[in-house]
Amino acid sequence: MDPAENPKRTPGNQPDHFYHRPLLPLLLAFIAGIVLARFFPSSELLYRLAIPFAAGAAVCLLYLLARSKPARLSPLVLFFALGGLAHAPWQAPFFPPDGALSHLEADYANIRATITGPPQSQSFRTKCILDDLTVESKAGGPHSLQGRIQAAFYGDCPELLPGDRVAVHGRLREFRNFNNPGGFDYRRFMADRNIWGALYAEGKYVDILSPSNARDKVFSGIHCFRNRLDGLIEQVSSGETASVLSALIVGKKDGIDPELREAFNRSGASHLLAISGLHVGIVATCAFFLFKWLLSWCPPLLLRGWAGKCAALLTIFPVVAYGMLSGMSPSTQRAMIMVLVFLAALIRDKPYDPANTLAAAALCILAVRPPGLFSVSFQLSFAAVSAIFFGLYLFSGVLRPAGPPVCPAARLAYRIRAFMLISVFAIGGTLPLVLHYFNQAAITGVFSNLILVPWIGFVVVPAGLVSAGVSAFSSAFGPWCFSLAAQILQPAISLVHTFAGLPFGAFRTVTPTVLEAGCAYAIAACGGLMFFRRYQQDRKLLFIIICALVIIIAADAGYWLNRRFFHTDLRATVLDVGQGHASLLEFPGGRTMLIDGGGFSDNSVFDVGARIMAPYLWQNKIRNIDTVVLSHPDADHLNGLLFILEKFRVRRVISAYTDAQSAACQQFDRIIRDRQIPHPDFERIRRTNRINDGAEIRILYPEQNRKTRCAKCPGTNNCSIVVKVSYRDRSVLFPGDLEKCAESELIKQAARDMDADILIAPHHGSKSSSGRDFIAAVDPDTVIIPVRQSYQGLPSPEVVERYRQQGSRVLRTDIHGAVRIGIDSGGGMEIQPTIGGK
Repeated sequence: MDPAENPKRTPGNQPDHFYHRPLLPLLLAFIAGIVLARFFPSSELLYRLAIPFAAGAAVCLLYLLARSKPARLSPLVLFFALGGLAHAPWQAPFFPPDGALSHLEADYANIRATITGPPQSQSFRTKCILDDLTVESKAGGPHSLQGRIQAAFYGDCPELLPGDRVAVHGRLREFRNFNNPGGFDYRRFMADRNIWGALYAEGKYVDILSPSNARDKVFSGIHCFRNRLDGLIEQVSSGETASVLSALIVGKKDGIDPELREAFNRSGASHLLAISGLHVGIVATCAFFLFKWLLSWCPPLLLRGWAGKCAALLTIFPVVAYGMLSGMSPSTQRAMIMVLVFLAALIRDKPYDPANTLAAAALCILAVRPPGLFSVSFQLSFAAVSAIFFGLYLFSGVLRPAGPPVCPAARLAYRIRAFMLISVFAIGGTLPLVLHYFNQAAITGVFSNLILVPWIGFVVVPAGLVSAGVSAFSSAFGPWCFSLAAQILQPAISLVHTFAGLPFGAFRTVTPTVLEAGCAYAIAACGGLMFFRRYQQDRKLLFIIICALVIIIAADAGYWLNRRFFHTDLRATVLDVGQGHASLLEFPGGRTMLIDGGGFSDNSVFDVGARIMAPYLWQNKIRNIDTVVLSHPDADHLNGLLFILEKFRVRRVISAYTDAQSAACQQFDRIIRDRQIPHPDFERIRRTNRINDGAEIRILYPEQNRKTRCAKCPGTNNCSIVVKVSYRDRSVLFPGDLEKCAESELIKQAARDMDADILIAPHHGSKSSSGRDFIAAVDPDTVIIPVRQSYQGLPSPEVVERYRQQGSRVLRTDIHGAVRIGIDSGGGMEIQPTIGGK
């Protein structure tokens, strides 16, 4: 009889099955404590509340155990409180209260610190994490800072190893977010890794004070060995093959270019690039059966039944070695813990329970690093494994053959069927999360994994690890072995590109909310249980739950349809894109316009379109953009649009530049041409357009005539397209980066049409713009300055004062974040900055 069905009771009158899998309810209680602690305002308040709860629950638990009474609630309360206490140290920075980091921002400082973890060498910089910091600057010091900082050393610098004590002359910075509604919280992300600031310095100002100590010699040796293997891989292969093989063996994924990474994503094989449960499981499986075969030649072990136990014990060593060789990423740590728990069960000769093993791994990880609960990799890893376990539980009858397969073909068919079902379970279990975080899902993943997982996992990875082992002892045969592994890998990469190139291979979608993802998981779980014979008596309850969830999803869909397509207000959002400008307009009835896209000078360093613009659009259920306006072709207005034009359905593009020859402009034109996006000549564009229920778009500047356009005021800034959007006697003016010369021309051409309630400050508040005559002509009630903090003195204090003298309220995206503007059908207007309230 299954233990869960055993009606037998304990002496304390507690059913045996209440804690049949004890770690599962304890894990859920621990997670609940972490989630609640996440939203506490301070760690001090959290300690005051959680410690009494934990103490009371512990006393109650000990009392009940001593009296042999059932203890159902007290363990849950105890682990709930322990979860909150575990997260408390991560609530606030470990820096001293005097804010040493903040008052060092304006000056260069002398920093002494110890390198922790392996440094990452890139083409133009070296990145590493520094701990045990001492800082001294003109503001005072030395200050001892607890916590860690992320350092970036540009140019040539000494070879750095984990444990080195270094002296650096550079600038410390606090992390800053792009403060957009629902945007990625980078500061919180880094704080979850116990990293509270950034250091920027030139490599020539980095000195090694003392090499790594004896404690760190092992880690330094591993780091050097990893670099040596990486060099051997680059020596015998190149391009995509070298980057993928390096990622598989030593965990270095920096060399994988964005195009190849996207190909793996579209083919559904991106999980192969991250050393996780698949890779560690393969290493453990191969090592276990190898050791078991070797130990089978030892009769004493066979007689005592110890061959399997000893093989499990020996398997621990290659598993740990592979984890250390690959860099011990969080996904690798999770996989190692799960494998080690499984091996411990084999060594102790205890029955292996997948759910308890998964819960044990999660508890171990969260106890050490509670914020890991909120990391994407943690959620994807455990969602995939949980879905596989759940699916195997439901379909055990399908997967378990009625009798032993009588021929090789039957055995092969059975294994293929099991493997495909496991792929389906893993893809389905992670689909809501993948859509929530990445907005893309691979349809062909089931079929691509059927080929790529055995190919890469069971052939390339073992071959690469054997090559690494050979390289440790022989410099002659090591390169030859890696060359063989690279040749095996090359056809697999070609197959990845083939799957990625299929037009139906993957699809992009808007971002599902947490509610929508949760409902999807609940419906899938209840639906699976409904068709499981053991739960037939609960089918009515499960059906009621599914109906309730469907009603919730229908209500949610109605809310978003109304918000997206049936609203009667005009919405404008000036996004926080750092130093640049990007504004989204949503007109009554659902039509959309994007004016500029922000951007950094180099999209390979940070792509504003992919990291800021697209996530914001997807979160607001926007996949189609009716009009994209490029005010002028400077990088901080253009570069963010490149990703948007490639990944979204754009119906029209408006631009006025004619002679810009930058690489970004050429890419802009190429994307428009390849995707056949309408891009009419500026001379033929209607200057005034009416959209639904009274909304109006007017282009005020520049002239349409190509010969006289911007002739008096040369330069891309002075040829910016000026757009005025009006609705119900309210208006917003977008003047691009106009400078004073072009402002004067605009006044001559359209003085009567320039007045506006809201003005987006031209040229980010530079003193070369916002002349007094221009401000007087617009006479705005509110001015929004899109700017990055401390960038080349922007905005100019003189310009800010000029606006205030005009009586305008000044909002800045570096201080107030994105600014949302709403104009309702009655003419009422609301301005809502992300930070600081109305």
